[in-house]
Order: sequence, then structure tokens, then C-alpha cells
Amino acid sequence: MMSRGYTPGKPVSRWEADSDNIDIEYKNLDQPRQQSMVSECFSGGKGCVLKILMIGVIFVMGLIFGYFVRKTGHKIFISPSVQYHGILQDYDPAISKKLQSRVTHIDNYIDSIKTLTSQSDIRISGMGNLNGLVKYVVNMWTTFHFDTVKVKKYKVQLSYPDYTALNQVTVNLNTAENKSQIFLSKSNASNENVAYLPFNAYAKSGVVKGPLVYAHYGRKKDFDILTNLNVEVNGSVVLIRYGRIHPGNKVKHAEEAGAAGVVLYCDPDDYTDGSGNIDGTWWLPSWAVQLSHVRYNLVGDPSTPDYTATPDSSLTNNSNMFPSIPVYPIMYSDADQLMSFIDNSTLVPSDWNGKLKSEYYAGPRRGTTDHNYLVEVTVNNSPEKRFVSNVIASIKGKHEPDHFVIIGSHIDSWTQGAVDAGTGFAILMDLARTFSDQIVEGWRPRRTIIFAVWDASKYGHIGSYEWVQEYEKQLGTGAVAYINLDSAIRGNYSFYAESNPLLYDVIYKAAMSVNCVDSHQNEMSVYDMWKQNFRSTEIPNRPEINGLAGDSDQSPFSYRIGVPSMSVAFTYDTKTYSKLPTYPAYSTLEDTLEYLQTYIDSNFTRHIAVNQILADIVLQLADSALLPFNITNYIHIVKMGHRCLNKYQKEFQDASIALEELNSVIDTFINSTQQFQKNFTKTGISEYQLHSKNEKLLHLTRAFIVERGLPNQSQYRNYLVAPHVENINEETVFPGIVSGVLHGKTTGDWDVLRQQVAILTITLQRASSILNEEIHTES
Repeated sequence: MMSRGYTPGKPVSRWEADSDNIDIEYKNLDQPRQQSMVSECFSGGKGCVLKILMIGVIFVMGLIFGYFVRKTGHKIFISPSVQYHGILQDYDPAISKKLQSRVTHIDNYIDSIKTLTSQSDIRISGMGNLNGLVKYVVNMWTTFHFDTVKVKKYKVQLSYPDYTALNQVTVNLNTAENKSQIFLSKSNASNENVAYLPFNAYAKSGVVKGPLVYAHYGRKKDFDILTNLNVEVNGSVVLIRYGRIHPGNKVKHAEEAGAAGVVLYCDPDDYTDGSGNIDGTWWLPSWAVQLSHVRYNLVGDPSTPDYTATPDSSLTNNSNMFPSIPVYPIMYSDADQLMSFIDNSTLVPSDWNGKLKSEYYAGPRRGTTDHNYLVEVTVNNSPEKRFVSNVIASIKGKHEPDHFVIIGSHIDSWTQGAVDAGTGFAILMDLARTFSDQIVEGWRPRRTIIFAVWDASKYGHIGSYEWVQEYEKQLGTGAVAYINLDSAIRGNYSFYAESNPLLYDVIYKAAMSVNCVDSHQNEMSVYDMWKQNFRSTEIPNRPEINGLAGDSDQSPFSYRIGVPSMSVAFTYDTKTYSKLPTYPAYSTLEDTLEYLQTYIDSNFTRHIAVNQILADIVLQLADSALLPFNITNYIHIVKMGHRCLNKYQKEFQDASIALEELNSVIDTFINSTQQFQKNFTKTGISEYQLHSKNEKLLHLTRAFIVERGLPNQSQYRNYLVAPHVENINEETVFPGIVSGVLHGKTTGDWDVLRQQVAILTITLQRASSILNEEIHTES
């Protein structure tokens, strides 16, 4: 019986086929095989010869066919998607322009700063107002196209004023007939914020009393001058003006000199133009008080140095990290009155005079026992363990996800903080939005980009330091660069940068891509104006790039784990106002949105310019196939270090230290950088070769990191550049050498200097070996 739908002889497709219905026709299987003429030709001896010839011809044809298949096969079947020397992704100027065009919305900056400064809130770490701001950032970033948004919390030791027992400075008469109080410092004279109380974080609580001594900026050399003037510092209360060095170093020098307490103030010689005309200007009014911390060692959480501050972390004895004397800040109208109570037996050097109305005197001579006035300092600070929160968001890299470009800004402030932290925060928020929008268009960075909002920066960059400690291993191998935003718009005169030498060219290129913000100079770029205003004394025909400051969030990246770091900003004319440490309203109640818009950046053009520069910087670092570093810029830093060695020739002679080997190693390093940069090109190389070259650059910056840390500054491990041992905010080259020299001059012990010369020699040799592809082994 014939099956359903079957037609004999009709082809059957594989969809129609039924194994039971396939009709196969077999033919001639049972008939005898017929011989043909062809078979006869291959019989006998003649046939054997023909067979051999045919096999040879087939073999040769197979070789020819195989050659052409091998030659053209890859072109036909597996042509690469990117033809440019096998590079998968590279920096694209068109994307940079697109990013730069998106950061021009003024309302975005205003909204961010208003959010941070709203309702006259004080954004001190560990308090409710700041915690609410952290939630705001998380909610905002969750709406962006980030791959991750995380909050990292750490329980750390902070310091607060006691709102029930006020800090104060008083002056009492000290005669047999009269012990009455004749002066009391004012607190929060503006009454703008009832939650605001002047204090110096981490200052010791207590009450001290003594005669008043004026110590200028509180530098080591200032106390040496007081010693030479025969002024008695021991047991005195010391009046010191802000500026020149970090407040913590001022207090430490005073404590080492035997001071009972310290009073800090802003001298109008530093924070005004000296004319006395303050109204309607950006200069600091007489009632304003600058707040700061006075920690000695910036190791993240003071109670857990060198390890992450989790809730269960064991505490460490940290008594050497804080002052053991009371410290209190006052307004300069109060300082004017205090100055009048100083013993007038000793005049100060002429360059110690400021712009207070009172005469400047140093204080009582050594051996004086009768003091007409005694100054009393009362400090009631409260140390407390509180949670602080960083917000970390990431855009995962497409080809190098384990390499990170990090950009961050702190969120906390002693006051409202429109400039600090508002300007950096506003720029970071808009930059994050801009890169998020680019993701929607199908772009993804070559390397991972991380956006960070740091907490507790004002307490000694605790938030960033704790995060670096927690992820030290990953960042130590994978962080390409860190970009910091701190008081990003502090003036309107010129663009300004602090940076590791590797990143100089990245900043130059980005600044060239943005038009000058001055309307009458619109034919110039930001770079042109920058070079005109701040010309480098080290690098010919380039603008000045300064060393990094130690008390900011780039510090743990640069000085602990060796990540190339930078900080960019718009600043004031530092040449004309050379004494001005920073913008006048810094860390005072004057730092408001009104102050920012009235005196610094009324139309937010400088916010936009800095953000456009940053957009290009981040894209260069995230997308460039070959990292855009120029290691020959290290030459200028090393030459500065060499001048440091020449400066201390006498000390090296006293210590019987020969420098021939170190000088030779310096020369080798300079030659190695020049040769490496000459051959540092992406022309004709593969992704694998790119990876090798880039890894050398990352290893180079880590070559100067030594685990043991610097003498008396173990938190700093960078032996090429680090904060000066007597000023946290001054980056110094060959810091170990400087520390060793100072230690030797003070104690007569030169062993520390000998060790530092040896370690520096080894790190420079290590850096040269990385560039020269050398591995030294013992024979």
C-alpha cells in the first residue's frame, strides 16, 4: 500500500522526508562489470608510469591551491573589525567635542551648589545634614547609566565642638590688686548659623593660661628667631597667623617649643589688600573665623592607621597624631585686641609685621616672671566615632575593565562651602551626567571610569584614604590616574594645575582644546592664557604646573600607592597676592553662593571651562590606546632633586656620605626616560604590545613606592615626591633626603640620611630597570 503524499521518483526535502517513505532505486548491482578503454590505458607497465605522473600532477596542484587559500583565507573569512594596526579602541577627538558641548548648562552648576549650601546648613562629616546630601547623590546617580553605584561606609574618629560648653579665649589682668577679665573672644559674630561654632578639629580639650607670644606663621625658623630674640615660649600661649604652612604643622612646632596653647587667626595682611576697605570686595571681613583641623599625621582614620576602619576594627593608640595642647581660632578683630596685651619688651623683625592696628611685639623675654596680662584658652572639643560615607559610581571599561581612571571631589565642608566643596562637587556631578549620556549613544570607555564623592576630607581626607586602603591592591596595579577637584573655582584670573609629571602633557592638550573664558581674548585658548599668566620656570615655553598639596584627597593616591594624580582649578593672581594662601573666604561663613557669584564666577564660564578641560582629560586617559604619558617630564623633577642635593653639600660632608653613585643613577634615569619616550609610539603595534608598553608606565610610578614609608611620615611611601616633613601642604622632591638632613642637623645623627641616600638610589635604579627591560639577578 502506497504511503500518504508519496510520489515515486520525486525529490524529498529534509522537512518532507519520512524514513519509512523514502524510495531508493538501485541499478546494475547484479550485472558483470564492463571494461572501458580508460581501464586498459592504466594496465601494465605503461599504466604504472601514467599513474605516477597523475599523482604528481594532483600533488602539485594541491600545493598551489593550498598556497592561495592560505594567502587569502583570513581576508575573506576573518577580517578584523578594526584595521588600524589591530588597535581595538583609541581616543576620538569627535567624542571629546561632543562631551565638551554637553557641560555648558549653567543651571546644572547652580542647582548642585544650591543643594549643597541650602538652608544655611553646615556640611560637617558625621552629621545629619551631610548624610542627607549623600542620599541625594546616590539617588541622582542611580538615574544615570552607570554600571554600579555604591556607598562605602567607614566608622572613624572625628572631632566636634561642645555646644554646651563653649570654646573661648580670655585675657585677665594679673596685678596684685586686680585679676579681673578684660577681654573675651567673640563666637559666630555674624549669627548666620546657630549650629556654627569656631573650633580646630582634634585640638586637645582643656584650660591653659600664660603670657602671650607672637610667633608669625609658626614655622620652625620663626621659633628659631624667637629663641634668638630671647623670647620665652615655654609655658606661653602662642598667637600664630594662618598661611605659609599647614595649621597642624604650626601647632606641632609650637608644642615642640613648649607652648601651653595656640591661638590661630587670619592676618589682614594675608587675607585683604591692606587698604582697610572690605565692604563690597571679596576680602575677608574682620568678624570671620577660619576653621581647620590640626592633626599631625594624616593616616586616614586616626584610630586605625594603615588598615581600613570597619565597625569592628581594633583601635590603636594615636596620641602622637594630635596636639596635646588646646588650640582655638579667632577673628582678626579679636586678634587685634590680643596683640595689644603682648609684653612690649621685644620688637618683632620687620617682615613679621602685619596689618592689625596694634603694634606687633614678640612677647616677654626669658626669665620674666611678672606679667601684667595672662591669656586663658578654653577648649571643649569632643572626639566621637561616627560613620562617614563615600559614594562610588563606575562605567566599566570595554577592553581594559581592570584599569581605572578615577575622578573625585569631597562633599563635606566646615561651613556652607560654596567654593569649597561646592564648585568641585558641581563640576563632578555634571561631568558624571555627561559621560552617562554618552553611554546611551553606544559608546563605552576602553578603561573603567570611576566617579567618587568623598566624605570627611576636611578632617584630613579620611574618606578617600580609607577607600584607598581598602582597595590598595587593586588600585596599586590597576589605577591609571586620579583627578581631584578641590575648591575648583577659587578665583577668576587663570587656569591652574597641580600634577604628577606623567600627566603634564594630558593637561596641556586638554587646555588647548578649550577657548579662553575672557571675552576680549576669545582668539586665545585656556592654555594660551594660562601660559601667559603663569609661565614655567622649569620647562621652556610651557605654563607652570605646581606640585600637589598634601592635605587633599589626591594624597593617598599619589603618596601612598604611587598613582599619577592631578588637581585642576581656576585661581586668583597669585603673583600680585603672593601672601594670600587661598581665596579669602576659605572655611569661613563668608563662603556662600552669593560670594561665589558676586566675586568669582558670576556667569559660571569658569565652571564650564574647567569641566570642558576635564571631559577631555578623562577621555584621553580612559580611551587612548597608548597611555598619553610623557615620562621625560620626570627629568625636570629629578633635576630639582639634584639641586636639592647640591644645596646640602655641607651636610653630606659632615655625614661623610659620597654621592657619586646616586649622581650616576640620576644620569642613567634621565637617559632611560629620554630613550623610552623616543620609542614610545603606537605605530604598527598590536594590542598585546600596547599592553606591554602601558604596563611599564604604570610600574614606573610605583617604582618610587617603599613600604616602610618616609622617616617620621610613614603614611607617605613615595620617595620621589611627598609632603615636606615641616609642612604637609608643600610637596618636596627627594623627601627622604630632606628629612634625613633635618634630622641630622637637629640631633647630630646622620644614619637616617645615609639610609635615605641608599633607598633613593635603589628606587631610581628600579625605575631605570623598568624602562630598560632589565631584570637584575645575582650570579
